[in-house]
Amino acid sequence: MDTPLLDLSYLQEISGSDSTYIYEVLNLFLDTVPKSLEILDQLIRETDDYESIQRRAHSLKSSSSVIKVRDMFDNVARIDMLARSKSGKEEMRTRMEATLINFNEALPHIRAERKKNKPVKSKS
Repeated sequence: MDTPLLDLSYLQEISGSDSTYIYEVLNLFLDTVPKSLEILDQLIRETDDYESIQRRAHSLKSSSSVIKVRDMFDNVARIDMLARSKSGKEEMRTRMEATLINFNEALPHIRAERKKNKPVKSKS
């Protein structure tokens, strides 16, 4: 069975389906994760700074465990592990490329979910 591109079931569960909470989490995710992925990609492609790669990958694991983009958690967890062992740059590049493809494909869906859950301002 194929893994869905985007799985928000855990977010639904922890939020109790509270749309304001979902909106805030998705907003924070969209404010931080794209830039963090960009930085991780750059670190992997352009440096041998395994410590920075490991820290960045490790920080992305928590975000990718709540908002599940296909294979993102497994890929950043593996990059984290490889960076800890100071090895596997080629595998890191391959996993990063796959992560970016899936993330960019999921991005419009994440934005749509955020919009769908945006709190309605009440008129006073």
